[in-house]
Amino acid sequence: MSRKNNRRQSPLKKLNSHYRLVFIDDESLEEVASFRLTLRKLYVLFSTVFVVVVTITVLLLLVTPLKYYIPGYGSNRTNIQILKLKKNVDSLSDLVAAQHLYEENIRNVINGKYYDGTPDTTKLDMNLVRKEAMSIFPKNEEIKKKAIEEVKKETPEHVRQDTTENGNTEQQQPQQ
Repeated sequence: MSRKNNRRQSPLKKLNSHYRLVFIDDESLEEVASFRLTLRKLYVLFSTVFVVVVTITVLLLLVTPLKYYIPGYGSNRTNIQILKLKKNVDSLSDLVAAQHLYEENIRNVINGKYYDGTPDTTKLDMNLVRKEAMSIFPKNEEIKKKAIEEVKKETPEHVRQDTTENGNTEQQQPQQ
C-alpha cells in the first residue's frame, strides 16, 4: 500500500522537487550563474512570459497603425469605398449582360432565326406618319420644361424667392 501512495503523490512531489541550473564557462570552468528551481517555478515563469508577450503583441496591434494590416480590419472610409465599388461592379455586370443579350438578339434578327410565329403584315403609309412621331429624341420644349421642373424641385423655396426678388432667374413662361 505504501508504494501506491507514493505513486499517487509522485506528481506533486515532482512539482516541488528542487533542481539546480548551473551555467559554467567552458574555457575556465568557472561557474557563471546558478539557479535553484522547481517545476512549479518553471511553469509559473513560462506562463508569465507567455501572458506578457501576448499582452504586448495585442497592445502593439491595437495602438499602432499595424492594425490596418489585419485582414477584415479597416477604416470606415475604406469600407464605404468597397461598398461603392461593389455597387459599380454589379451595375456594370448588369450592363454587360444586357449588351450581350442585345447583340444576340440582333444576330438572330439578321440571320433570320428570330421568329415568334406571327408574320408581320403591317405596312406603314409614310404619308400618314408624321416626322416628329418617328423621332426617338424628345422635343426641345419638353426638355426645357423637365429641366425647369427639376431645378425647382432641387432648390429650396426661400432660395427661389430670394433670387426672384433680385431678378437673377429667368422669366417664367406662361403655362399653356
